[in-house]
Amino acid sequence: MRLNFNEPYNRENWLGFLRQKFLPEDYKVAAEKTEIDFKSKYINTNVLYLGESVSLHLKVYEMYHHSENDPRIGLSRDAFRFIDRQKVKNALIFFISENSQNYRLSLITRELKLEGKKITTEFTNPKRYSYFMGPDVKKHTIEEFLVKKGRVKDEEDLKSRFSIEIVNKEFYHKIASLFTELTGGVRKIGKKTLEFEPKLKLPDTSDHTKLQEFAVRLIGRIIFCWFLKKKKSDSGIPLIPEEVLSVNAIKDNYYHKILEPLFFEVMNTPINERKDSISNNEFFKNIPFLNGGLFDPNLHQDYYRVDDIQEKSIYQNTLKIPDEWFKKFFSILELYNFTIDENTSVDIDLSVDPEMLGRIFENLLAEINPETQQTARKATGSYYTPRPIVEYMVDESLVQYLSNLQDFKNIDDFDSKIRNLLDYTKEKNEFTKKESLKIIDALDKIKILDPACGSGAFPMGILQKMLLILQKIDPESIEWMIKQIERIPNQAVKKAVEDEMMNKDWDYIHKMGIIQNAIYGVDIQAIAVEIAKLRFFLTLMVDETIDDKKPNRGINPLPNLSFKFVATNTLIGLPKAEKDEQMVFMDFDNLLDPLMKKLENLREKFFYARGKEKTKIEKEFKKTQTEIAGFLTREGSTNKRAIALANWKPFKDEPTSWFDPKWMFGIKDGFDIVIANPPYIQLQKSLGEGTNKKYADLYKNEGFETFERTGDIYVLFYEKGNSLLRENGILTFITSNKWMRANY
Repeated sequence: MRLNFNEPYNRENWLGFLRQKFLPEDYKVAAEKTEIDFKSKYINTNVLYLGESVSLHLKVYEMYHHSENDPRIGLSRDAFRFIDRQKVKNALIFFISENSQNYRLSLITRELKLEGKKITTEFTNPKRYSYFMGPDVKKHTIEEFLVKKGRVKDEEDLKSRFSIEIVNKEFYHKIASLFTELTGGVRKIGKKTLEFEPKLKLPDTSDHTKLQEFAVRLIGRIIFCWFLKKKKSDSGIPLIPEEVLSVNAIKDNYYHKILEPLFFEVMNTPINERKDSISNNEFFKNIPFLNGGLFDPNLHQDYYRVDDIQEKSIYQNTLKIPDEWFKKFFSILELYNFTIDENTSVDIDLSVDPEMLGRIFENLLAEINPETQQTARKATGSYYTPRPIVEYMVDESLVQYLSNLQDFKNIDDFDSKIRNLLDYTKEKNEFTKKESLKIIDALDKIKILDPACGSGAFPMGILQKMLLILQKIDPESIEWMIKQIERIPNQAVKKAVEDEMMNKDWDYIHKMGIIQNAIYGVDIQAIAVEIAKLRFFLTLMVDETIDDKKPNRGINPLPNLSFKFVATNTLIGLPKAEKDEQMVFMDFDNLLDPLMKKLENLREKFFYARGKEKTKIEKEFKKTQTEIAGFLTREGSTNKRAIALANWKPFKDEPTSWFDPKWMFGIKDGFDIVIANPPYIQLQKSLGEGTNKKYADLYKNEGFETFERTGDIYVLFYEKGNSLLRENGILTFITSNKWMRANY
């Protein structure tokens, strides 16, 4: 029988499909009520048992829950508990919302528990993989995996039908092919290797790397907006309408007529400051101001400057992107379901989530980078730290950080209790109120750095796990919010933030505090830093509630992350003072203290700044930089040091030539956790085509004790990471094992 996945849930139709088309012939249909024998937060008491396939160790159930925007982790936790009570290994469950025509089909899998060398009869490691179904769904992935592949053959085949890895790989290949079509170059598609002439034309340059960087930025912004298009108000109005972003919206000169004004005049401009031509545009008027710097135009990267008389970009005739390319690109996006909520290790939607965005760009950026180009292309989309590894490293880092604190030394069974807080499948907080308050205080003070952050896999992993802990020990976010508001130095900003927070979702409040105070990232590629910021913006948008009657549709402008993620080379510090200046430099920290405090206040204020206030802070920061540079010059500092500080541009995503956590982040005493997957590059490798200079030449005078010309760059990252830690800090790196046998 033919099943329409866009219709609301129909039990009889689904049972027919499962029996005749999808499950093995040993599937026996049933219809028995099964009561939940525990108090469930989300699932209705009566669950319907719909049958069983013995060969797959699979039972099928129907569950109803209470909300349209279901709390995915909470639902998964209740479902895991249910199938544990039923002693089921695999379960196919229909999760049906009582308030919506949309629903999910989920496969929940568990593994037999291994104790020592013995396999027990208990199950462990539950995971939920879900297809989103109903009127709002895109059917491509469902048709490909549930229909076209025919009946399920065995357990492995069943799991492959719900594999996010296969979906990710397919999506990546489609995007990567279109990326190469736009920028030119060679791409293997199927069994063929094709060469493309670039369709993208930029003003005054045909440099391939510049074409690629422009294309990555363009694709990133479009996909970010595509996610926003999926977020709607209760009345069904999306943040970005179909008339602006869809295949049907593409008309003559689409980039200059629609996308440029969307990016650079709508998304980054407060509604009351927009030009009349934008305010009066029927399709732009309901798009809220987002801020955050993602859409601040950079003349040399975005080639955007408006002629004030004609109100058009001066590059209308020299920056060209064919409309046909956009049609192809949007046609691919329209095949897939998008979810703005990042998957976790235990709850996976078979949709494109923001982590997929990170995966795409890690791979595309690796293809641009000459050091990783060849490896990335051979990796065909797997140039990315897998989520389970990220989660393991994050968990171990947080456990060690908290275990090392004096407050927790005498708590019985502390390790087990804190690990339960980090476990998505466990709900209970076993700590006392007093102990919970101490954990909140410890997380409020924590500082974490990824010195090679790429598109933000580890920072996002940290955010998710800190959020999980806070959800359990401070569910209403009261203690956390008090701490965040108390630390804001500016009274006006404090009042504005307090007013905004009072109307926000608890998770939003938790996330804002974590992002503002705990997480920092550095990457040598500016575009990687932009993508990392983009993912953090999306994670905040998940918890926004759109209210069409409120100013800016109830959307809080996004925070500015210029002092959270910076584009620079982590391994190169500020130019050092000469020997005869060491005596002078001993007192510099005290002499500079007033100016440093001023920068610190500006950094704090900038996080929440928007519109004209944001511009004012940028100017004040630049003025203070100039004062500091002048001071250093007058006091006998090297000119190089003064110039480096004066020329740093934190508000533009342009790479700088040095890294210093005190100046860039305001971190003077080191980080509690440094976590990364550092790059692996032999120091004898050339810095680029047409130069004899090696990586070794770049780092030989940077003072590394571990430096060897025949060594590898990851060794320098170990030393640098260690030097960035405060006392009792935790270093957690993915490592090559070559250091165990190599001479260096």
